[in-house]
Amino acid sequence: MVTAVTALAVFLALAFRPAALEVDVAAVQRGPLQETLEQEGKTRMHDNFVLASPVAGRLKRIEIHAGDPVKSGQIIATIDPVPLEPQQRAALEARLSTTQELQREATARLQRAEADNSQANTDLERATKLAAQGVIARDALEKAQTAAKAASKELDAALYKSKAAAFQVEEAKAALLAVAQGPAGIKPVYLRSPVPGRVLRLIEQSERVVASGAPVVSIGYTPRLEIIADFLTTDAVKISAGMPAVIGDWGGTNPIPARVRLVEPSAFTKISALGVEEQRVYVVLDFLSTPQQLGDAYRVEVRVITWQSPGVLKVPLSALFRRGDDWNVFIAAQGRANRRTVKIGHRSDLEAEALDGLREGEEVIVHPSNELKDSSRIQKRKPASQ
Repeated sequence: MVTAVTALAVFLALAFRPAALEVDVAAVQRGPLQETLEQEGKTRMHDNFVLASPVAGRLKRIEIHAGDPVKSGQIIATIDPVPLEPQQRAALEARLSTTQELQREATARLQRAEADNSQANTDLERATKLAAQGVIARDALEKAQTAAKAASKELDAALYKSKAAAFQVEEAKAALLAVAQGPAGIKPVYLRSPVPGRVLRLIEQSERVVASGAPVVSIGYTPRLEIIADFLTTDAVKISAGMPAVIGDWGGTNPIPARVRLVEPSAFTKISALGVEEQRVYVVLDFLSTPQQLGDAYRVEVRVITWQSPGVLKVPLSALFRRGDDWNVFIAAQGRANRRTVKIGHRSDLEAEALDGLREGEEVIVHPSNELKDSSRIQKRKPASQ
């Protein structure tokens, strides 16, 4: 009789107990993890040169168009000067003096860039030898390589700026010479490209009379294409020069590697789409390889890698939930959901670094419902195809 009653009680308990909850699980595993900051950005030419008319005169129609490539020294525009008054001639002489001062400044900057480039190459050679001997870490070698590349690019920019300054001096001399002998001795003045690059914008294209100093065409030095993105200041404090980055959503099939060159020291106020005032700061990045399809002011997506590791213990973010001030997960084991407090570190968009409380290979429940409690009976959900 007692046995029958016990059996009936067991049967009733089994019959009326709550059904097992179906859950999705994922394994805790080791693998690479990156912590990133993302923001929309755009490309821009690091060096823009605006060619202006050195004299007042009639500008002849310009035959090139925006986007056309130009060579260093190529004639862009021709201007027939008008006779000048003495005071206008004095202004041209003053302009010549100013361009000569700018040329001396550009020459000094070029000499400094040459010295910096030489020092960066010396530091790179030393770091390469020390890294081969295991004296310094790989990060130190990568920083030396980045510094050498940056110094080389700065040297190129300084070289072309020096050439541009020399062109400006020649233009000022030509403008002064063109009107030195009065109407009978007037000669055309030519505007030449100071660098190899691409025409960004034609400010004046049709034939017309232009004033002295009127801008005519803007030329970009294409080898120095860079990216600029404005980040919230609370995010920008996590970014520093030399950090790797990835440029995506630019129209091509593959993301483009880049590196942070500068976090500008001054922030600015920007009104968000929701009408909220935000403090933002510009972050400037260099392409490590520049695709030919990109030009000035193209939209891109910038993803700065602020931290990364090739092998950490990872848990899906969808498995984590808060209980008080602590992070928790449900462990799926032997048909039960067991709640466990865990400690997490760095996070990506989908995963988090598990610092304590989890072991590799354990299964955690992802997207746990409100019905799930500690020790709840569970059943792993089968794939839809089964």
